[in-house]
Amino acid sequence: MTTMLLDAAETLEALLRQETAALKARDLRAAAALQPAKTVAVEEFVKARASLDTGAALDHRLALLVDGLRDTAAANRAALEDALALQARVVKAIARVATRPEGNGLPGYARPARPGTGAVAFSVRA
Repeated sequence: MTTMLLDAAETLEALLRQETAALKARDLRAAAALQPAKTVAVEEFVKARASLDTGAALDHRLALLVDGLRDTAAANRAALEDALALQARVVKAIARVATRPEGNGLPGYARPARPGTGAVAFSVRA
């Protein structure tokens, strides 16, 4: 069973590293594409962990891998938190611009075409 846990932990760690790299590169599409595989990897790791015989001697490779997995998961969490904070800033900026009152002093095309509306432009890539 230790081999199954080692394999599951290695797979999960590799996916977490890929996701972290994508998040740091602000490639949200690539990060999101990893989600199905990451979900399966987490489920496999949990299943392998549950089947581990806690009374048996542990392989030292497992201890090292779990330490590495813990560090990788912490880096992934930090990258996810950064991405969520960036997303919140973007949404706030859009909301702030979308709710500007008429007469916002912007020149040209940014003037509202209808009274009581503000100029809004969206460019989104997910």
